[in-house]
Amino acid sequence: MRSTQKKRVIKIILLAFCGVGVFCLIALSVVVFLMLPPSSSEEIVNFEVLIGSSSQTIAKRLVKQNLIRSEYAFRLIVKHRGTGKRLRAGTYTLRRNMALWHIVDAFEKGQVNLVSWTVPEGLTVSDIAELWEATGYGTAEAFLEAAESEYQLEQLGLQGKSIEGYLFPNTYKFAKGTTAVQAVEMMLKEFKQRWTETFDEGARNLGLTQHEVVTLASVIEKEAQVKSERPRIASVFHNRLKKKWRLQADPTVLYALGNPKRLLTKTDLRVDSPYNTYRHRGLPPGPIANPGVDSIIAALRPEKTDYFYFVAIGEGKHHFSKTLSEHNRMIRKIRRSSK
Repeated sequence: MRSTQKKRVIKIILLAFCGVGVFCLIALSVVVFLMLPPSSSEEIVNFEVLIGSSSQTIAKRLVKQNLIRSEYAFRLIVKHRGTGKRLRAGTYTLRRNMALWHIVDAFEKGQVNLVSWTVPEGLTVSDIAELWEATGYGTAEAFLEAAESEYQLEQLGLQGKSIEGYLFPNTYKFAKGTTAVQAVEMMLKEFKQRWTETFDEGARNLGLTQHEVVTLASVIEKEAQVKSERPRIASVFHNRLKKKWRLQADPTVLYALGNPKRLLTKTDLRVDSPYNTYRHRGLPPGPIANPGVDSIIAALRPEKTDYFYFVAIGEGKHHFSKTLSEHNRMIRKIRRSSK
């Protein structure tokens, strides 16, 4: 009797184990199934993760676009990996035949599509802000606010309200959704990387600070249109500074006036501004644009000349003169030829 009962108990236990095993096997199969791609198609899909999106929101949009089978499976694996709050915003290139875990891998690694943004030399901070808005990355107002933050000024050790001159012109690649603050930080980081110890040494040899070099480079940038002329234009300004003459650079007056799109008048040259180098000796108080590396190098390594004047002669080129009389003769010649 006891033997029969014992056999029954063993049988019940075995059946229970078998039942649990079958249940686990079924559950595991379901999980694996939900993690498989919903399609065998290799079609490319650009999927955008918006800034601040929760894992639940991302999961629902993935299901809606038929990229995963179950939002709950997505949330489960993200929670298990502990990466729910670290999914990077941006546009991702996914395929319809990607398994769920491969999609999560892409999100975790931040394998986003990068967009290019080219900032030309010689733009002001305001110009760059307008370019930021025109290319659809954000508002000009947000960019200006980022550029005028006290934190950025403190990082550069600047006294003022703007980081004019330090937003390095370049082609930048970043993820869609990058903020104005991040873009500004990226440009400032590029400037710091481009400004080498050799530049520091060159500035010391000239008796100039970094800020003075960048300020001079910005004036050269606005005056020069032909790369080869930059060192010669720099020599004119250095020669004038040594003589304690006024720089008399038109771009500084334009900057003081808010950069109007017109030619300067005699009245403009009398504008009361520390940036008006027709009225004030020496360099303006700060950069008037954001110069490129060629203008910075020109400011640090000017050509050795006896020139004190230059005037535009067309096609972006200039005529350089040693004396005022020679300079005035060239101006009269240009005026006669333009009639």
